[in-house]
Amino acid sequence: MTDIYFPVEKVPVEEITPGFEHPSGISHAIVVTKPDGKKRVVQYCSDIYYLVPNDSIIPEFEKEMSRFFKIEKQVRMSRWARFFIDFILMEKGTQMAPKDMVFPKIRLINSYDGSIRYHFQAGFWRQICSNGMMGFVWEKGIKQMHTPKLGKETSFGAVMEMASEFLAESSDILEVYKELQDSEVPDWMNRIEEVAEETAFPITMQEDVVERMGTELDMLSGTVPNDWLIYNAFNYQLNHNEDLKAKESKKDAMDQEVLQYLLKY
Repeated sequence: MTDIYFPVEKVPVEEITPGFEHPSGISHAIVVTKPDGKKRVVQYCSDIYYLVPNDSIIPEFEKEMSRFFKIEKQVRMSRWARFFIDFILMEKGTQMAPKDMVFPKIRLINSYDGSIRYHFQAGFWRQICSNGMMGFVWEKGIKQMHTPKLGKETSFGAVMEMASEFLAESSDILEVYKELQDSEVPDWMNRIEEVAEETAFPITMQEDVVERMGTELDMLSGTVPNDWLIYNAFNYQLNHNEDLKAKESKKDAMDQEVLQYLLKY
């Protein structure tokens, strides 16, 4: 599993570039130390910015989740500064088809570069090939600013309440996925081309979607091509294709656009 507990510190800019006249309001830098010992500046910030190290929030939240659910943890990191930790609720799965399970998850997101606020989201995780599908970024997610309160008085009561609400509504959300599954697509290559052309999904990644669709059909031998598999072929690229440099919010928007197009047309 990716190590996300490497050293991070907030240091005065003067210590990094002595004598350099930095812009007004920029007095400190967030510096991480990578496993090879090399240091990297991931953000310049003001004196009031409060750094929230991963080890001050994630272990405690994992402990809290484990009190109520059997969980598995998936970790993704970007640029040594953005962290996405999925806590998958393994006893709450739904079988979409043989070998195709979907589980609810709670995602904790944190950043050291100021690009993403520390927050929680509810969504789904698809077991096949660890897709980690984003699907339905739940609108009732909880966002927090980086303030001293986070590091010292973190309470996860609101997050656990969010998880309970999401589980209560998840069956209704899964009906949408089942609607996709019921929509068989004989000419799936043409369907992928159509979706790529009619949405904001990068047209240059269309062949990657086709390749992933073929892989899924091989893994789920005997399954008739349908919009559920097509949706996941697109979703897989949004989660795993390193050539896609879009922000997470942009990926979420593309995912929803693809989903809504498949449901409507």
